[in-house]
Amino acid sequence: MTDRSLRSRAATLPARALIALAQHLPYRMRLAFGSALLRGAVALVPRLRARVENNLRLIFPEMPVGERRRIRRAMADNFGRTFTEILSNPSFHGRGYWIPPEPGPGTEAILRAAREGSGAVLVTGHFGQWEAGRAWMKSSGIACAGVYRPLDEPELNAIYLENLEFGGTPIFPKSRRGVRGIVAHVARGGIVAILTDQFERRGAPLDFIGHPAPTALVPAELAFRSKLPLVPIYGIRQPDGLHVQVVVEPPIPHSTVPEMMQAVNDSLAAQVRAHPGQYYWLHRRWVKRFAAPR
Repeated sequence: MTDRSLRSRAATLPARALIALAQHLPYRMRLAFGSALLRGAVALVPRLRARVENNLRLIFPEMPVGERRRIRRAMADNFGRTFTEILSNPSFHGRGYWIPPEPGPGTEAILRAAREGSGAVLVTGHFGQWEAGRAWMKSSGIACAGVYRPLDEPELNAIYLENLEFGGTPIFPKSRRGVRGIVAHVARGGIVAILTDQFERRGAPLDFIGHPAPTALVPAELAFRSKLPLVPIYGIRQPDGLHVQVVVEPPIPHSTVPEMMQAVNDSLAAQVRAHPGQYYWLHRRWVKRFAAPR
């Protein structure tokens, strides 16, 4: 074992220990544990708290301080639960806490793509429980590929990837090689789900909740060039903290690639406005750096 791998194992030991501990807790307690960890981190780490505050002040400048605090706590609770569910994907799938989507044009587009093997591109964001849609599809006998950003630490990445793969394969890395794999997958009639709401340095300066947000055009380009449906899909956590309602919106009409991707941003923006506590405000989504808090 090299010095580098030893350092990697040592650096990830606390995270791996927490993951192992959580797996031995009863399921509801496990989710509460994940919620408490992230709520504590956001409350106690000034850098994280400032990032959430900066984003909320940018998007909701008139929002009272108390409401921003409520959203910050709700966000930490939701994402502590979501990350725990993703790292316990077999348990999440086995309990079936997702609520299937209502019938409609988007749901039918997914079912038709699976039935006919004609392919589809699904889009979502770091909102609610974004793996719930793939869980619903797997339970319905529909294979849906995914895309992920590999973690820097190999041991943590292996745990993360293994759990993502439980929800459906293949899982493509967010890279040029991954894009080539996605293109080949949908060309063979596969379905893929892509999270679209990360800061992309070379992305198009599209609007997201009233402000420019560098946005990758890949999902819209893929759907447009392959003549596939581009379908927004979300998992909205319910008040009990356990159940997740899967929502499938109508396919985005084909027009130009930037217009289609703007429609994707607008779809997610509407969900964020309706459920602001379920968006991942820790992302540097709009600008890469804010001024340091005073």
